[in-house]
Amino acid sequence: MTSQINPNNIDGTYPVAGQDNSSQGFRDNFTNTKNNFTYAYDEITELQANAALRGQTNEFADSIIANVALRGQRDVVFDFGAVTGAQTYTFGNGSYQTMELAGSVVLSFAGFPTLTNRALKIRLRVFVPNTSFTLTWPAQVSQNLSSIANTAGQIVSFTQTGFYEFELTTTTSNATPGNITWSISEITRNRNTQQASLSITTVVANATATGISMTASNVAGVAVGNITATNFIGNIISIGNSISVTGNITANNIIANIGFFGNIRTPIQSNITLVGTLTSLSVSGNANVGNLNVTGMTDMCGGTAYGLQYEAAITNGGSTQLLSNIGFAILRSNGTIAAHTVIMPATPKSGQIIQLAFANTVTTLTQSGSGTQTCNGAFTTANSSQGGTWIYHSVTDAWFRVG
Repeated sequence: MTSQINPNNIDGTYPVAGQDNSSQGFRDNFTNTKNNFTYAYDEITELQANAALRGQTNEFADSIIANVALRGQRDVVFDFGAVTGAQTYTFGNGSYQTMELAGSVVLSFAGFPTLTNRALKIRLRVFVPNTSFTLTWPAQVSQNLSSIANTAGQIVSFTQTGFYEFELTTTTSNATPGNITWSISEITRNRNTQQASLSITTVVANATATGISMTASNVAGVAVGNITATNFIGNIISIGNSISVTGNITANNIIANIGFFGNIRTPIQSNITLVGTLTSLSVSGNANVGNLNVTGMTDMCGGTAYGLQYEAAITNGGSTQLLSNIGFAILRSNGTIAAHTVIMPATPKSGQIIQLAFANTVTTLTQSGSGTQTCNGAFTTANSSQGGTWIYHSVTDAWFRVG
């Protein structure tokens, strides 16, 4: 504002000493002096009404202050105190506000001006005394909210008590207060912890390419993470259920606490060791092994399983179920018995051979297959040192006596 006070319209040399002076000169000086005092009064009154003196508030009404250097400036803090339930962040209370959660809080905004080529930045500092309390942001807070740790929708949870500080910014042009969209970031929480996905990129042929992507999600109450990359070099540690790798794995040892499932394929593999229990093993070439210990059958297109079943005291009128993983069975009783039943193996392999021998006499012997099996050439009586040999044929589900 340009002042209307004009000190030059007052003649400081009037009246002139030693001569007659016109009274008009006095009147001109008095009039101009009075006018200047009037101007001064009006301007000082306006300054007092609209300009900030020490300890007072100055309302600039969105006026632009250009090319200014500031020293020692600070924000006025508005403290909500200990609050719970619905709370309103009002623009007129200042751009830095604090609250203590006395329970879960649902926040709303009010009093924000219409934005025309302006940027706003506000902060909220929250003290959380109890990790069961949550903070719900207004719907206008939508940009970057998913990157805030422990966020589901608009609700932020806290895993530790203490202070948390959030900064919100907007550069929306020509927006009405209700349509302002805010971007949020967190100032205080550990930067080593990030929620949702993370992508690490590089430049390939002047285009951005994702080298590694990491995601974490809540699956039925379990935190599940995925790492995707073309190649992994170094250490891979997983506490989850599986690792899916489409590139190369280089490691001194691969250790599985439960077992390996699926295929292990290498260009040249001299030995596969410590693989746990194999439910099935298919070899298209030659299998060159040292010692092969099995508790079940080895199906080698017909052959003998060398396991032995020895029954030391079969009983009169009782029965003996031959095991499926043996090739020999010896049945002994305490002297001659009148009757006994022998049942062939329940789950034999095609081509499996069973050799059966008796150490004592069984006057009436019943020898049958298991379930639907038939037993051809079955013994009807057994004598000391008597024995026979049967081979199983899976297509006919039958045992055939061959010796």
